[in-house]
Amino acid sequence: MIRTTIKEMEPLIRDRFHFAASSFSRMYGVQHVTTEMIDFCYDWASKEDIAPLEGLNEVDFYFRNLWLNK
Repeated sequence: MIRTTIKEMEPLIRDRFHFAASSFSRMYGVQHVTTEMIDFCYDWASKEDIAPLEGLNEVDFYFRNLWLNK
C-alpha cells in the first residue's frame, strides 16, 4: 500500500516510482495497471535496486521478471 501520496514522496523516490510505473503502463496499458502493481512500484522505488538502462525492452523485462518472481 502506498504510504504517502505521490506528491508527498521525496523527489528521487517519486522519479523512481514513475520510472517503474511507466514500464507497467507500457507492458499492460494504463487501464490495466493494478493497485498491486502500483504498490510494487512504490516498494521498488524505496529501495536502491538499479534497473538496466540499455533500452525500454530491457527495462520492461527487468520489471516483469521482478513482478512475476516476487
